[in-house]
Amino acid sequence: MTSSNGEVTAVKILIVDDEAINRTLLTNMLYSAGYKHCIEAVNGEEAIQHFIEEQPDLILLDVVMPGLSGFDVAVQIRQLAKGPYLPILFITALEDNESLVRCLEVGGNDFATKPFDRHILTAKIRAHLKIRALSEHVEQQNQRLRLFNQRVAREHAIVEHIFSHAIVNRPEVLSHFDCFLKPAETFNGDLFLCEASPSGGVYFVVGDFTGHGLASAIGALPVTQAFQELSHQGVSIAEIICELNRILITFLPSDMFMAAVVGEINAEGNRVNLWQGGMPAVIIPAKTDMSLRTITSRHMALGIVDEHELNTDCDAIRLGPNEQLIICSDGLIEIANDKGEMLLEEGLIDIIKDQMQTHEKIEADSLFLRAKAHCGAASFHDDVTLVVFTAKPINIPVSQKFDDGLPSVHDIALDAKHLKQPDILQRVLQLAGQCEGIQSIRSIIYTVLSELFNNALEHGILKLDSKLKADSSGFQQYYENREASLQVLNQGRINIRVESVPSDGKVLISVEDSGDGFEWGGGRKFSTACTTQEESYGRGLPLIHALCERIWFEKGGSKVVCLIDTQS
Repeated sequence: MTSSNGEVTAVKILIVDDEAINRTLLTNMLYSAGYKHCIEAVNGEEAIQHFIEEQPDLILLDVVMPGLSGFDVAVQIRQLAKGPYLPILFITALEDNESLVRCLEVGGNDFATKPFDRHILTAKIRAHLKIRALSEHVEQQNQRLRLFNQRVAREHAIVEHIFSHAIVNRPEVLSHFDCFLKPAETFNGDLFLCEASPSGGVYFVVGDFTGHGLASAIGALPVTQAFQELSHQGVSIAEIICELNRILITFLPSDMFMAAVVGEINAEGNRVNLWQGGMPAVIIPAKTDMSLRTITSRHMALGIVDEHELNTDCDAIRLGPNEQLIICSDGLIEIANDKGEMLLEEGLIDIIKDQMQTHEKIEADSLFLRAKAHCGAASFHDDVTLVVFTAKPINIPVSQKFDDGLPSVHDIALDAKHLKQPDILQRVLQLAGQCEGIQSIRSIIYTVLSELFNNALEHGILKLDSKLKADSSGFQQYYENREASLQVLNQGRINIRVESVPSDGKVLISVEDSGDGFEWGGGRKFSTACTTQEESYGRGLPLIHALCERIWFEKGGSKVVCLIDTQS
């Protein structure tokens, strides 16, 4: 540091020489160059003592001295020096190469030969002090970086502790799934949650937040809390989807969202209601290509669209005994080999087929290892989540609560202007959810009511043909026709009645539309067998029949009545 009059005020220079004339000469030379703080030592022992007491910024050290030589002093000072770069400049009359080389070998940084050249010596001093200043600056930066890293490590430890206690699946529920989760960083941007339902089944969420690391994982906390609360209430998948979407829009910035698979498995473990938004296809493996099924995502991720734009339609999947359901995040299918070729869904399906041929079942760990073998890098660039469910009864005790709630009846009459409203079904479901005595089967009632309402609207009122949904292109055309027909709808009526009798453990639901009805045939039987194309169309009535104690038709098929047992 140089003052306005040229004095280098912050620099201490230790001059070590047994000859007074040399010390005086150097002191005067340095003083005239602006270095006013010079410390003199007459021998090696005194030099070491002054170094300990004064901590100089630079040392001018004579080589030949009585007692300890300059070589000896340099070695001891290097052992004592713990701070930044300390320049030691040897001052010597020795000119042989061997002596000059030794000056550097014992810890010297430079040397100046006697007699001194004032300009060369001061130039060397300035150069070495500049290096020391840079060294001090780097050390300060390193110290700040160490403190910052310590603070970050502490904060990460705190957050990790919170996450490890907040995002926890109960072992008795988790045991029904075979899971593999591998975060790309300390914190996982993927999420797997599972919780028992009051009806004896299981809810689950496989989520994949934008990006990875702590920023992505933050959204998992409100999602987990909401999911656990909703699961305990026994709500429908549609309600869970709406609430999670609302939370994510509220809490996350606009450029963050959560791709998700949200599902509910019934107590028998053979039926899954599934909502998929922005996730890879769910795969149901089989020993033959003909039996293998893939259920592709047909919704946007959560946290993007507002509630009135959110589609909560679910896929109803039936599983045979020990049939498996495989769900993964895109971190698994986007791993790439040395050529940059991603695994993709097709590659994962090939691995699954091979695993089924070899082992007749899929295990999450071995499936991940096979997929990893495709990857050219030692680490993954994204979080990986892999969940496998094997169809079997859910073995989670459910406390039977016989509700002493009041009997209630909700009659809802909807005309054309109501039916054209995009949120009308959600409003109907909310009214139905106010009935007492239905908490243990709330999701079942919502599924039944949703199917009956959609059947009444799409087939009774709009007269759409479900067979149009036989393939993906027809599926899109079907819903385009649905929206177009709704836009021009000017007459039509649907009457809904939900009657709950908690003391008898019964709920009666009827849906009547103003359409022409259909030829249903008295005593019609509904098949519940799995087919390879069951998810496309024609699944509504068999699904309702599987969920209800009894179902029958009135008024030429324009009215459907369902009886549901809340205590079975």
